Amino acid sequence: MNKIAVMSMTAALMLGSINVYAAPEITPEDAMPPRHEMPVKDGRHHRISPNERANKLADKLGLSDEQQQKAAEIRKADFEKMKPYMEQMKELRQKMDDMRQENMKAFEEILTPEQKEKFAEIKAEQQSKKGRGHKHHHRGAPDMPPPAE
Repeated sequence: MNKIAVMSMTAALMLGSINVYAAPEITPEDAMPPRHEMPVKDGRHHRISPNERANKLADKLGLSDEQQQKAAEIRKADFEKMKPYMEQMKELRQKMDDMRQENMKAFEEILTPEQKEKFAEIKAEQQSKKGRGHKHHHRGAPDMPPPAE
C-alpha cells in the first residue's frame, strides 16, 4: 500500500510540472507584473499590460506629456538593465523543464505496462482539467505575498 501511495504522490508531483513551453522574446510592453500585483476581478487575477498600467497611473496622477515621456524612458532603461536577468531565468526554466522530462522518463521506466496505461489516463485527465481553467503557474508560487517594503 505504501509503495502505491508513494508512486501516486510522485506521479502527481511530476504531472504538475510537465508543461514545457518556448518563451517568446519579452519586450518592455509585454512584461507582466508579478501575480500579487495584478488586479483582482471576480476573485481572479487579471493581467494588464505595462503600458495600460502606466497609462492608468499617469491618469490618476495627472502627469503631463513630458512627465509621461520621462517615465517611459525610465521604464525602458530599467527594462534594459533587467534583460540579461530575464534571459538567465529563461535558460534556467529550460534546464528545469529538461530535468523534469528526464525525471518523468525515468519514472515511467519503472512502471509496469498496466501502470503506464493508468498513468497515461491520469496525465490525460490532468490535461483536460487545465483546459477547463486549472492553469499551471510557471513563475513562482501563485500564493506568494507581496514583498515587504
